Amino acid sequence: MPANAADRTRPLLDATVDVETPEQVIVSYTLAGVGTRGAAALIDLLLMLVLTVTLTYAAASVPKLAPGLHGFGGRGWVRATFIIGQFLILWGYFVAFEALWDGQTPGKRVLGLRVVRNGGGGIDMRASAARNLIRFVDFLPLGYFIGMVAMVANARNQRLGDLVAGTIVVRERLLRHQRPTTTDTAETADDSAHVATLDDERFALLDRFVHRQSTLDDASRTRIAAALIARLGIETQADAVNALRTLHQQELRARQRARPTASSGATRREEWSLIAEGRPRWDAFATELASVRRRGLHTLREEDVTAFVEGYREVATDLARLRTADRGRGGDAVFALSRLVSAGHNLLYRRPTQGLERVVRFVTFDVPREVRRSWRHVAVASALLFVPAFVTIVAIVREPALATRMLPPSMIARAEEGQRRGSTGADYLPNGEDEKGSALSAFLMTNNIRVALVAFAGGMTAGVLTVYALVFNGMAALGAGVGLYITRGISGQILGFVAAHGVLELSAICISGAAGLLLATGMLVPGDRTRREALVANGVRSLHLVACVVLFLVLAGLIEGNISPSKLPDSAKFATAAITAIFMAWYLSLGRGADTSASMPPATARRAP
Repeated sequence: MPANAADRTRPLLDATVDVETPEQVIVSYTLAGVGTRGAAALIDLLLMLVLTVTLTYAAASVPKLAPGLHGFGGRGWVRATFIIGQFLILWGYFVAFEALWDGQTPGKRVLGLRVVRNGGGGIDMRASAARNLIRFVDFLPLGYFIGMVAMVANARNQRLGDLVAGTIVVRERLLRHQRPTTTDTAETADDSAHVATLDDERFALLDRFVHRQSTLDDASRTRIAAALIARLGIETQADAVNALRTLHQQELRARQRARPTASSGATRREEWSLIAEGRPRWDAFATELASVRRRGLHTLREEDVTAFVEGYREVATDLARLRTADRGRGGDAVFALSRLVSAGHNLLYRRPTQGLERVVRFVTFDVPREVRRSWRHVAVASALLFVPAFVTIVAIVREPALATRMLPPSMIARAEEGQRRGSTGADYLPNGEDEKGSALSAFLMTNNIRVALVAFAGGMTAGVLTVYALVFNGMAALGAGVGLYITRGISGQILGFVAAHGVLELSAICISGAAGLLLATGMLVPGDRTRREALVANGVRSLHLVACVVLFLVLAGLIEGNISPSKLPDSAKFATAAITAIFMAWYLSLGRGADTSASMPPATARRAP
């Protein structure tokens, strides 16, 4: 085996990214692979299934346990809660957990994974939303196929959602040095005269085993220890694992006293001296770190926080010194200490929870400001929606038979029924066809939000899916329906139904399309930025547009479920449309001239050599 073969093994097995912390210390993050992330996703999907089944059972049981709800409209609220709950489980599970648990879902926590920013910092709600709302495209065509292809082709194992959010998924299980047992201490108490007998290559193998043996199962630990005993040429009657621990302690002490083998140079003596001197301090910090992560940094007193920060700075300094002595060999001590420092870095530099004041500012200033800033993308999306709609209306008016080829039979039957009932005083929905109220509102708003999110995520297909969604909805959902009712002479029915909620709903569709086009612009026309930088920057902008879309569609769903199907005269519904248009114009004008606060630049990241 070549002299440096042991040191080269780990980088081949573990992809890493080096990050420079604010303390100007380089820490190495170990990237999670496809298999580990897939296993974590499987755990999360099983939990989502359990939540869905529980919600379904609860929704079916409540009306039976409380039959009196029917007389107060309670059944409708139960159905509405069920519909919204299903939507939140499907689209909000990953977003909420990763935002609230600092980059972890239950599946990631079980397997020791965490989502962090490219610079190593913790993620916030916007980053969590960006990486998880794109999950729809990563899943295509089935089983996260596109996401896995992106990870394999990407040096940082990033799926499309990670590219937009500027995040990476890292393994965060700490590799701790196991303290010697009482037996080990007794055996090594009188080793002051011990001189190192192992050369650097064999000691690297021994140090690797001792450092990682606590992560192995009993059978693997015993088997590898026996093989290592034979490789090192040691004869012992004691337990192989304990014998290796004892030898490791003796070799460390010899190197600490600068009495290693003749094959070791001055830098190697310094390296092993740093390891022997620092390991007790690293173990102590690892124990404290595990405790603080369980309790939370906010539970510590001021003096405890100060002590924890001092401990972090000490091990960060140790890492800097050890990297210098290691001379780029990438030994296991550097690897393990880097994992320890990165875990401390994540805890100290995690994103603070946003307070109510910041949320209000986001909704009332950041969102409308970004919609105004993105007016060109909104205009393009509007053209992609309304131009095909207008062309379709004209085509169907000229050739009415086109409607039967473009619309489902149910829509044709509804138009025929409306034509029989006459064009004056008749509603778009026949009596009793649909239940208005909470359940219908919940269904409509969640369905519309789902369509809007698909249009947004479609930007990661170079905008192809976004353009398709806009053009298709313009032709099939808008143009064909209006054209059909015009040819039947009952256009007032559909316009009276759509008027109340249409201003908000159609505007939301255009803005969601603009969000997708923003992503496509970052991918195709990055300008003077790299595509990675352009995607992250445009991803942040597009999320502001998505927030506006959700707000508009929630309001539109409430109107569409309660006012649009009601018996109110068309004049009242058109008045509602005028009020919503005034509200929308007022909302999008908010925040003009307000000062923007610059955010702190993130830590820089670079690919490990």
